[in-house]
Amino acid sequence: MKKTILILSILACTAVVLSSCKNSGKRDNSAGGEPQTEAVDDSAVNDLARVPAHDNSAEDDERIMDFLIDNYIDGTFLKPDALEGFCTDNLLRQLREDYSKDYEGDGYATWDFYTETQDPDWSLNDVLKVQKIDGRYYFEASHGGVLFRNIISAFVQDGNVMLDGITRDKTYSPQQ
Repeated sequence: MKKTILILSILACTAVVLSSCKNSGKRDNSAGGEPQTEAVDDSAVNDLARVPAHDNSAEDDERIMDFLIDNYIDGTFLKPDALEGFCTDNLLRQLREDYSKDYEGDGYATWDFYTETQDPDWSLNDVLKVQKIDGRYYFEASHGGVLFRNIISAFVQDGNVMLDGITRDKTYSPQQ
């Protein structure tokens, strides 16, 4: 009898685990759920041509990572005038081109640094991880509860961090 109850309990637990795995794709953050993630295209390939690799020193890497974190959290990447102070001509061109895909006139696609989430809850913004891989910075963050990862090209010139390119990591799938 005890063996039967144990086996039934194990089967019930297995069914619960399997049904929760079936629903583990895009997550809903409403009603206290887990954060959402941007949709991932399984056939996607990252456009690394947008983000040239740079060979920075360990000291410069630390400076760049701190710069990315600080400016993401305080919203500096949303300020067009500020972008002109630390973005190369290459990145400014990318941001203008991305802007012109959605709007007429001149402007910068500041959403490239975040997500296209409308009216996000800024209290949910957080940087989860920044790491250097093959001369590029992989910037993983939450924007209003939506998880994403950007690949960013950067270097230090005359003591100043310069951002040289940005692209969304189309292969990103957060490890839960």
